[in-house]
Amino acid sequence: MDGDERVIAVVFDLDGVVVDSEALQLAAWERYVGRFGRTLPDELLPRLFGQRLVDAARIIVEALALPVPPDEAARERDAIFLTHLPGNVRPMPGALELLATLHARAVPLGLATSGHRRYVQVVLNELGLTQTFAVVVTGDDVRHGKPAPDCYRLAAARLGLPPERCVAIEDAPLGVAAARAAGLRCLAVPNDHTRHLGGLEAADAVLAGLDAVLPWLEESGWLA
Repeated sequence: MDGDERVIAVVFDLDGVVVDSEALQLAAWERYVGRFGRTLPDELLPRLFGQRLVDAARIIVEALALPVPPDEAARERDAIFLTHLPGNVRPMPGALELLATLHARAVPLGLATSGHRRYVQVVLNELGLTQTFAVVVTGDDVRHGKPAPDCYRLAAARLGLPPERCVAIEDAPLGVAAARAAGLRCLAVPNDHTRHLGGLEAADAVLAGLDAVLPWLEESGWLA
């Protein structure tokens, strides 16, 4: 690979990549739909990972025939989630180490998440990452959430780079699809919630953990 084809920046997803939040997210939905005597069916979960709150609410209200509009479901579920968030924010294994190493090497870092800005600010503050990312794109910043390419296109634009000079780190098929549609390269690092989902193979590689990301980038000649 020629030098001008190397990756310049790394753009991270948040949930399931930087922060171990997906169990908390699902628990909040379970508490909310439990008010109506419902439970989240397992077959619905692949449609939720990577979605913005407003989009997930629309899916859940429709699938479970909840007697509330999606915007109300989103607000009430968000209140449950944010109440249980402080003190329960944990990084994914290897996330802080990878971010620190890339940051120390002056690799520009971006964040492209479906989470809304209030939530993202809480997480970055609790993990001590408020100064880590050069750009932060949230679900509030785009018209269409993942798997649409909007968030990754915007992240690359804010970094001032062509999408093909950026690599996305994702854990879920919807995010992989979004990154690829935006023209970014993509490494999938699935977790216990997402590793069984179809669509991860669309990434350039599927890695076992975040500790494998930097060695893979170096051995593949993508990062000097």
